[in-house]
Amino acid sequence: MKYSARTPVTIISFLFLLMLTGMSKIVLSGPVLYVHDNVGKLATLDAATGSVDIIGDMGITMTDIAFSPTGDLYGISFGRLYAINLDTAQATLIGSHAVPGGNTLVFGEDGTLYSAGYMSTSLYTIDVNNGATTNLGSMGFFAGGDLASHNGHLYMASLSNKLVDIDLDNLSNTVAIGSFAVSGVFGLATGSDNNLYAVANTAVFSVNTTTGGVIDLVSFAKQGLGQAFGLTSFIPDDIVIAAEIAEPTTIMLLLSGLLGFRRFSKSGQK
Repeated sequence: MKYSARTPVTIISFLFLLMLTGMSKIVLSGPVLYVHDNVGKLATLDAATGSVDIIGDMGITMTDIAFSPTGDLYGISFGRLYAINLDTAQATLIGSHAVPGGNTLVFGEDGTLYSAGYMSTSLYTIDVNNGATTNLGSMGFFAGGDLASHNGHLYMASLSNKLVDIDLDNLSNTVAIGSFAVSGVFGLATGSDNNLYAVANTAVFSVNTTTGGVIDLVSFAKQGLGQAFGLTSFIPDDIVIAAEIAEPTTIMLLLSGLLGFRRFSKSGQK
């Protein structure tokens, strides 16, 4: 059986273009996060470039926002729980909650909605249907601005500006990992690249979960947003892993294999 050399060349050309596209994506864009500010504006934020796209005005100054596992967006104020329309940013009241100074919000993988506040060291759960609140016990830390699920851990930005690792099995074992290198950290979220991100004032950065330190701080100032009051992200469970073929390393391996195949096909024609 004869092998055509033309087909491998065509595929190689295609993969080369795909590699360039993948490299461009890596350079030009990063995880897209959702951020809201101190006057109630909701926007998307590119964590790598700092580019902002404002969705709209929620009509309420939220103290935090969070996506459910199914992609529904919720917000919290100091005393109330809201559902938020992703297309218009319009907030709809669900009910009152009982988290003292409630300023954090995050969903667990099982759909449990957690919250904490700056007036209490306790961790709470909130019923998304009516705002009913349950006190789970004391963590030993006041909340500064956000909760985030990341690699099996529940992290919190504390009122004392520290990254806190919450032990859900035994809240008394909750520990402070380290201080953030910047003040006013009011938002935490896991990006699609599996890094933990934070916002402070008008800057976004990734967080070293071993020390709490800042990595790659990027400004998003002068794009229509005020001080960041919260951060969240939505990463669907059904992300197509095959899309990662755009990674240059993977494509280079494919190119190497096809080049070898082309040499073989040429030798087979002699």
